[in-house]
Amino acid sequence: MRAGLLLAVLAALSLLTAGCWDEVDLTDQGYVTALGIDYADGQYRMTVQLMQMSSVAKSQDPMSTNGTTVWVGNGKGKTMLTALGDLQKSSQFEVNLDHMKVLVVQERALSRMEDILDANNRQRASRYTSLVFVTREPFEKLFNTDTFFGRSPLLSIMYNPKIQFNQNSLIRPVTMQELVKAMEEPGFTAVLPVIGTNASDWQESEKKLLVQQYEGIVPFYLKKAKPFMDVDEIGGMRWIDPTFQQHYIYTGLNSGKDGGRQENIATLNITSSKPAYRLVQAGQNPEIKLDIRAKGHLIELTGPMTEREISRQVEQKIKAEIERTFAIGCSKHVDILQLEEFLYRNHNKLWKQLTKAGEWIPIPGELKVDVHFDLVHTGKFDLT
Repeated sequence: MRAGLLLAVLAALSLLTAGCWDEVDLTDQGYVTALGIDYADGQYRMTVQLMQMSSVAKSQDPMSTNGTTVWVGNGKGKTMLTALGDLQKSSQFEVNLDHMKVLVVQERALSRMEDILDANNRQRASRYTSLVFVTREPFEKLFNTDTFFGRSPLLSIMYNPKIQFNQNSLIRPVTMQELVKAMEEPGFTAVLPVIGTNASDWQESEKKLLVQQYEGIVPFYLKKAKPFMDVDEIGGMRWIDPTFQQHYIYTGLNSGKDGGRQENIATLNITSSKPAYRLVQAGQNPEIKLDIRAKGHLIELTGPMTEREISRQVEQKIKAEIERTFAIGCSKHVDILQLEEFLYRNHNKLWKQLTKAGEWIPIPGELKVDVHFDLVHTGKFDLT
């Protein structure tokens, strides 16, 4: 009885002792925040970006202006993880993937996308919340871009793309989870952002800054990459995005005031776009109607224009942008406006007929677009 009581007391006391058996020394860890994958000459080439842990805290402190150093390493191998092993040969610490936030795939490696996703998601450290991008730039250049005010690289577009999307809704960031789901979805065209660099728009005092920016997208259909589409070709894609936030648009009206030709310009902030598809005609060449209901407000006006003139021109501009993107998508055999997904979900019998012989690609003439724009308010001044 006494022995049992003694054992119970010792067990209780053991709960109060500090245990360090699983302690991790942060100085022995090299935390990979971005992972770049290329494939050439039968080998995978892996490039990693690492930051000191203080950079993570720095991303929470926008007022910090001390520069942040990044480290970039390279390895190669027959598989992705043997490339990581090659990188570890010269590492001065344990290369740790537990905090990987971004996966970037080189454009020429897209043919190996299924293997890349498998290798990333099979190992324990992978996170489905990691963002995924394509690039056409060398990884060393992309991973060594500048940030404003000396802030942490974790506040750049590559790590924090939502800020970019919220102020200019065109290319929505994609997580690993969203990509894997979209690539398995029947009838759906997955879209991966293509990120690059810009060395002309910004400078710090007299020094030119190399910053990140979007270059376009690479569509995927049933795990196969489609041709690259640049930002000038995909403008119509924003109007069907259910997460659309805002976009600036301008319209012009020529007037004959004083016998000359003067262009009156109205600038608007479009804050809402709601798409709705409707099947007008079935058959081997179906006709689909896309209705867009958009809202926005006037933020700039350089000459007299009526509310109806502004609304009509906005409607025409949005319609033209959608039709142009659709036409370019058709020419590149890309269902960029997700017509097939609409048929798959709402007219499955017709979808099965259209895809019996393989992939269905819409052709010009199968999409009709109608846009209605609601000018919510005109700012501090009324229209004349």
